[in-house]
Amino acid sequence: MERDSIEATHIKTDLRLRAITIIDLMTSANTGNAGMDALIEAFQQWQDEQALDEISQNAKRGLAQLVGTRDTDPDFLQYNPNWNSTGAYLGLKPGAASTGFKGESIQIGVYKRKKGRNSGEPRIVQRLVPDPEMWDRCYMAWEMRHAGLSYDKIHEVTRLFTNINGYDTFFSNPIYMGNVEFGGKVYEGFVPALIPKEWFEQEQNNRAERAKKRAGKKMDRNFEPRRVSSEYLLSGLVVCGHVDGEEHPMNIEHIPAKKGQRGNYTFFVCTTAKNSRNQQCFAKRISIRSIEQAVIDNLMAHVLTLDNLRPMAISLAETLQERSRDAGTRIITLESELAEVQKSLNNIMDAFEKMGYTSHLQQRYDKRKKEEEELITELSRLKALQVSPKHISAISDEMLEGWIGYMRKVLEGEDKSLAKRVIRQFVAKIVIKNGTGTLYYTFPFTDELYMSSYGNLDLRGFEPLTSTVRL
Repeated sequence: MERDSIEATHIKTDLRLRAITIIDLMTSANTGNAGMDALIEAFQQWQDEQALDEISQNAKRGLAQLVGTRDTDPDFLQYNPNWNSTGAYLGLKPGAASTGFKGESIQIGVYKRKKGRNSGEPRIVQRLVPDPEMWDRCYMAWEMRHAGLSYDKIHEVTRLFTNINGYDTFFSNPIYMGNVEFGGKVYEGFVPALIPKEWFEQEQNNRAERAKKRAGKKMDRNFEPRRVSSEYLLSGLVVCGHVDGEEHPMNIEHIPAKKGQRGNYTFFVCTTAKNSRNQQCFAKRISIRSIEQAVIDNLMAHVLTLDNLRPMAISLAETLQERSRDAGTRIITLESELAEVQKSLNNIMDAFEKMGYTSHLQQRYDKRKKEEEELITELSRLKALQVSPKHISAISDEMLEGWIGYMRKVLEGEDKSLAKRVIRQFVAKIVIKNGTGTLYYTFPFTDELYMSSYGNLDLRGFEPLTSTVRL
């Protein structure tokens, strides 16, 4: 009976309550003694459950071994002699393929059962490969999500699923950065990566931050749903600094136009000043139009300039070259270590043939095999970091000027959602105090790639370049 002992007991009890007699055709253990029969039946159920557990464990072990198969596996190469082996995973994974991938049939051996209809037949399994019909659409979805767009906007463009419910699982699946989790183990570089690892990690961090809202915990104000969906450029960025040592959020509010006038008066108001009726904070309202224009003007004057961007572009190219050289040096070292490990594995296999199986040799083999897998994984990662010098193009002043002009058009254009995303790439926050606003800038470069001509700037906090504007 293919159930655990508790469920089997429940089913048998239910049948007996319906006056149905159960006859055991396997053991024929009907002694006539009710107590003895019950004991034998319980023992048989326990044996069945143990057998099922053993089958389950063997199946899991076999699947894990299948998933961990690399293209250097001797059995695989025996049936695929022309395969260009690199040491990468073959991508063998049971189950349905994730969106953007498809199953490709491949032979990895033959069935070696002594009996049975499949004996001697080719062993065909599924290999995950990118689906050319879906790959670009999946990348577009991730690109849009990385830019901050909602599931609705992404679904409107890509139509990856029948409705937006499918995107939640899609954006939490590590397979898109090349990794697969199976049997409690993470296989890095299992399939070709669709997106950079940084995109995936940022999305998971954003998801964790949004989950705080549902749990009733304090969250980053930039992830507040109303601020994210707001049409205003500076929603969530403006704070009140009138009280020394404190910063209070400022919300956007409206006052309807009086009769005979056109347009509403839209402004930022300090939440503390409003809630305390100017007792705890006396900050005045700030027109949203004036502050938006002041921020755009200062971005163009202090951040989006050739003097600022030129050293960043030079540093980016130099960092890529240095990283590629470091990866090349490390690859040479790891390839030497891998050759030693593989030589040791061959020696252990020779010992197996001469001495037969021993637990000591098996332990040594398992240890070396694990070292081989780790080295191959690290080599794959480092090779992905290598960039040919001819592919590291210099960014000219003309290219920078064109990009600056594009940014200006975006900031002053009609597409407010795009302009909003651009501003959030550069502005960390805006502190309002005594009629002036202090802009705290950041830049769309990571601290690893950034070299500033302004000196000691910490890009990870809110203390980099600042400027003050009169509102």
